[in-house]
Amino acid sequence: MTAGIETRRTQKAENPTTEETGKRMNQPGPTTHDSPVAEAADEAAVRALFERMMEGWNAGSGEAFAAPFTEDADFVAFDGTQLRGRREVAALHQDLFDKWLKGTRLVGHCDVRFLSPDVALLIGYGGTVMRGKSNPAPERDSIQTLVAVRRDGEWRLASFQNTRSRPIGRSLPGTLIWAVTDLLWKLVRRRAS
Repeated sequence: MTAGIETRRTQKAENPTTEETGKRMNQPGPTTHDSPVAEAADEAAVRALFERMMEGWNAGSGEAFAAPFTEDADFVAFDGTQLRGRREVAALHQDLFDKWLKGTRLVGHCDVRFLSPDVALLIGYGGTVMRGKSNPAPERDSIQTLVAVRRDGEWRLASFQNTRSRPIGRSLPGTLIWAVTDLLWKLVRRRAS
């Protein structure tokens, strides 16, 4: 395995709570086979897309990060930034890698479920190891939803949506942090308008 990514196969998908995912960032992810169309070669090809994306991030390369995506991919970042197409994904991430995310690494795994012979749903669980650190920063834990499609015999990522793991209502400190962060965003948006 590369880039801190682990995989395993199970017969039934797990549905972890957000609290549990924080503990599972480096644990293997299951694959569900709802039909016989999910062959081992397809599973390996789909998982490789997730691995290549993470390897691109770890290399600090926007082009390599975006390479697994379709030309017309839809991409929604954790902050709600919406991108359209591989070029936009590559450009935005290169800017981030050159500045704010320089030297960071991603760790994680994904679960895979085939919706049809040519469409797979991936649920990724990941964390970011900040520059100079050896463990993921818990405040950067995320869950991603990705859709892989096979076109002309080749698997690519057609859609990506990233959500930070910040449960509301599970603890008073967690809820207060969410509320204060939400208030700060409102103030920033008012000043930017």
